[in-house]
Parts: sequence; structure tokens; C-alpha cells
Amino acid sequence: MKWRNILYSNLILSTIAILGLPQQAYADRQSDFREFLTSIQSEMRAQKIDPEYFRKAIGDDFSIDEKAIKKMQSQPEFKMTFDKYTSSMLSKNRIAKGKLMMKTHKVALDRISKKYGIPAETIVALWGIESFYGKWAGQHRIARSLATLAFDSHRPKFFKKELFAAVRILQEGHIEPENLTGSWAGAMGQCQFMPTSFMAYAADGDNDGHKNIWTNEADVFASAANYLKKHRWQTGQKWGQRVVLSKILPSIDLSERGLTGHKTIAQWQKIGIVAAKGGLPSNLKRKARLYLPKGPSKEAYLLYRNFDTVLDWNRSSYFSFSVHSLADAIAGKKDS
Repeated sequence: MKWRNILYSNLILSTIAILGLPQQAYADRQSDFREFLTSIQSEMRAQKIDPEYFRKAIGDDFSIDEKAIKKMQSQPEFKMTFDKYTSSMLSKNRIAKGKLMMKTHKVALDRISKKYGIPAETIVALWGIESFYGKWAGQHRIARSLATLAFDSHRPKFFKKELFAAVRILQEGHIEPENLTGSWAGAMGQCQFMPTSFMAYAADGDNDGHKNIWTNEADVFASAANYLKKHRWQTGQKWGQRVVLSKILPSIDLSERGLTGHKTIAQWQKIGIVAAKGGLPSNLKRKARLYLPKGPSKEAYLLYRNFDTVLDWNRSSYFSFSVHSLADAIAGKKDS
């Protein structure tokens, strides 16, 4: 849904070397690009999509989107440390703004939270990290960028599918063509949904007949909540807790970002995991995974289903941890 390297960390393209158009080749391939645009409009008609919406969305510029190509080629392949990432996502400014947004939008958030079973602070935290509460939603005209990436990238079928979904969004009347904006890679609106994610999860939060994740906060909240609900959010359950390694751990496979596979609470207790405060869940069959974001013998957490739900949104463990931690900070919850 959300395609940035740090703020758009869910971009699966961020760590892949991309082959694109050399600078000198842009001008030479414009005629090929125009032919491509003609062909995909024919495909749209075959799929009962009106290409007129595409032409309006792309505007007056039917040339290759060089910015999208350059952005894709220049995605840095670096790893931000856990401390640096979380300190950025959990800044005092972001927490204070989140608390203010909770008050400002209390009526809509309470209604949507009750409907979907998602805590209001979690909805606000996702909003805050994805677009800094709507401030950084992106102003790129995505019809042109998606067409460019469908024309020349390592995933043309993927981007063509996203492009067609974007035009369907226009055809359904959710947003005006000139306002179909987002990131250079197609992530849209204040919750940074890709067009296919919009088609699957966007929701009408104020019953006005539209799903406007660009300027309608109620729709942003409902769309985020709907996504989490459909990805098996467990209402009333904690997302994780700080734990202590009471003895030397046996050999455990860790992912690149410090996550283990799932084990039961009973299995983790047997290995030597104890709660830093309070106790572990009483249901010994409950599944959890161990999280060592700074490597062995450092901070440790047990993570439950709701952590994985946000991980479905964005495959970065740093992202999911930051969303939940920001939600706790906004709600004034202390570490468990």
C-alpha cells in the first residue's frame, strides 16, 4: 500500500536494482511510449474501462515520466537502524500531532472504531506514519507515472494492473481525474493505498457514496480500519510486550529484521522467555514470535497477531513496531 523507502517503507521496489531508460534514450522512445498508450487504451475498452478517464488523469503530458524512472533507479539500498527509524517515526512532534488529531476527529474515529473493532489510536498512528496526518500524501499524477512504469520497468504487468485499477477508481467517481495524485510509484491518498488496495479495502466513512482517501478523513479512517479488520485484527488483544531472556537461547532463526517464526507461549516459556512486567498470556497455546530488533542479547519482545496484521500492511518489522508504539504513545499507554 505504501511505497517509500523510509516513510514509504512498504515499497517492495526499494531494495531491488532496477533497469530503466538511460537519460539519452528518453527522447528516442517517446514515439514507442505513445504507441504503448494507444495500445493500453484499447485494452481498457476491452475490460469495459473508459479510457477518457485515463486521458483526463494523465493531463496534457503524454511523454515518459522521467521523474518516476529516476526515482525507481535511485532507490537507495541501505538499512536504517532500528533506533534511528523508530526515533524518526516516534518523534515528539508526531506524537503530539497524533493526540491533537484524536481530539479533532473524535466523533468520526469513535464511530469507525466501534464499527470495525479497531482502536482509534491505531487508525491515527497508521495515518500519522503513512502521510504525517495527510500532510505528505504526494502530489504526483500517478496515471502518467504508472503508465511509464508499465511501459518500462521490471514489473510491467504489476504496474499495468495498478494503472487499470486507478482508472476504474475514476470511473466509479471516487475522485476527479485531476486530483488522482500520490507517490511516484502509485501509492495514493492519506493512507497510501496502491490502486488495487483501494479497490479491495477502501471504505466510505461518511456514507456520501464516495471513497475519498485524498481529502476526506472519515474515508481515510474507515479504509485503514477496514484493511486491518479484513487482515484478522484481534479486537481487545495486545500487539506485543517487552520480555527478558532468562537464559541463553538455543539456536533460533532470525529474519533480516530480527523476527523469529511463531511458537506457542508454552514453547517460549520453556526456552526461557519471561515478561519484563506483569506476565505472559495465560493461554499457553497462543502463538507469538520473538522480536530482537537489535540482535541477540539486546531488547526483546513477544509479538502477537495484531503485530502481524500491521505487518501485512507493510512488510517492515520496523514499520509495524513503530505504528503500534506510536498508537500506545498517542493513547498515553505505558510500556508493558
